[in-house]
Order: sequence, then C-alpha cells, then structure tokens
Amino acid sequence: MLELQFYITISSLVFLCAGLHAAAVDDEMKLLRGELLEMKLLRGELLEMKLLRGELLKIRSSYKILVRRMDELEKTNAVLQKCGCQTENLAQTSNKNDEFVNIDVADSEYSNQSVISNQVKRLSASDKVGFRAYVREPISNIGDNQIIPFRTVQFDSNRAFHGDSGVFTSPKSGMYAFFCTILVYGGQRLEFEIVKDGHVLAYGGSYGNKAEHDYGSETTSTLLHLNAGEKMYVRVHSSAHSSTGYTIYPSFSHFMGFSLD
Repeated sequence: MLELQFYITISSLVFLCAGLHAAAVDDEMKLLRGELLEMKLLRGELLEMKLLRGELLKIRSSYKILVRRMDELEKTNAVLQKCGCQTENLAQTSNKNDEFVNIDVADSEYSNQSVISNQVKRLSASDKVGFRAYVREPISNIGDNQIIPFRTVQFDSNRAFHGDSGVFTSPKSGMYAFFCTILVYGGQRLEFEIVKDGHVLAYGGSYGNKAEHDYGSETTSTLLHLNAGEKMYVRVHSSAHSSTGYTIYPSFSHFMGFSLD
C-alpha cells in the first residue's frame, strides 16, 4: 500500500514537472516569436533607411547640378548683356536628322561659300552676332570624333547656328568668343573640343563619379578671329569617351558664341 502511494506521488510530481516544463517551453517560444517579429521590423526599417540614403544621394547630386546650372546661367546672362544680345527672341531649329553629323574638312571651302546668303552678306560691322543652344535629350553610344548636336536653340541672332548638326557658320568676319559646357552621367566620361573647320582650338573633359552617384561637368572656351563662312562646332576628342549607355546629360550641356566687334 505504501509502495502504491509512493508511485502515485512520484507520478504526480513527474506530470507536474512535465506540465511546468511545457509551460516554460511555450513561454519561451512566444518570446522567440516576439523577438523574430522585432527582427523583421528592424530589417524593414534598415531597408527603408537604405532607400532613403539612395534618395538623399540623388537629391545631393541634383542639388550640385542645380548650383552649377545657376552659376552657368548667371555667367551666360552677364555675357549676353555685355554683348547686347536679347534672349526674348527664341529660335527653334528643325529636326531633320537625329544622327550625329561629321564634317569633311576637305569640303569646308565649298560649303563656306555656299551657306552664306545674300542677306547675311549685307551685315554691317556693327551688327552683333550671338547664339546659345543646349542638348535637348540624353545622348548615348557616342562615336569617335563625332560632332555633338545642340538641338534646342534658345537664341540665334542671325540664324547662323544649326542645332541638328551642331555647326555655327560665321555670318561676318570679326572677333568671336565661344563657350561650351558638357555634363555627363555618373560613371561616364567624355573629352571634347571646340573646333574651327577641323582645327582644334580648346579642350575639355567631363568625368562622372559612379560610386557617389555624382555627375561630371566641364566648361571650355576660346577666343579667335573668324572670316565670314568659317564653321565652329564641338566634337568628341578622338576615342576619349564612354562607349555605351547614356553619356551626355540634357539641358545642362550647352554651346554658345558671340561676336565682339
């Protein structure tokens, strides 16, 4: 009888311990589930922070571009006011060809004589000449020595600049100043040059930093004497450029020139 009561007591204690252990395991599982949920929430917050960091980097790059753009516009406005050009009369060139245009230097003498109309020839020495144009759409897959088109023409006093081809033809002889700014995408590079009838007058190089999502910008300029009919344009410097992907950033890449006489 005593042995039976002993076994009953032992069994009761075993069941009690098992129940307590099961309860403890259940509580621990609930605790682990809570911690797992917290870890998932933290992971979501980390992903959100990464996305926010990416947006902040983009905003920083855009801000840098806007600051550079503001500086360039202020300089351009000062130059245009100095040369007497008015920006109210905007000219838009036709879009006859979406490809880059290469100019054969051997044909320059003939083209110099053929493009000058009788009206342009009658320009007096006091008439100011000026133009300003910029890249309208992103330019990609650039080739060696290709002329860069600036299809959106904001100002052209004598219709001497052709936006599709990117070529300015001097309507009169005199001293001229030319400026070019090229902005490239992050991770891209482009070396460029201002050219007169095949002769390089000025160099520039734009290099984007891919790691920091930063764009690259460069401005170059030149001052020279032009005869009526001579041509000026901006082209890629040999093979110094990125071969694939968007290279030239639109709106912030421009070409301008004006007479000083």
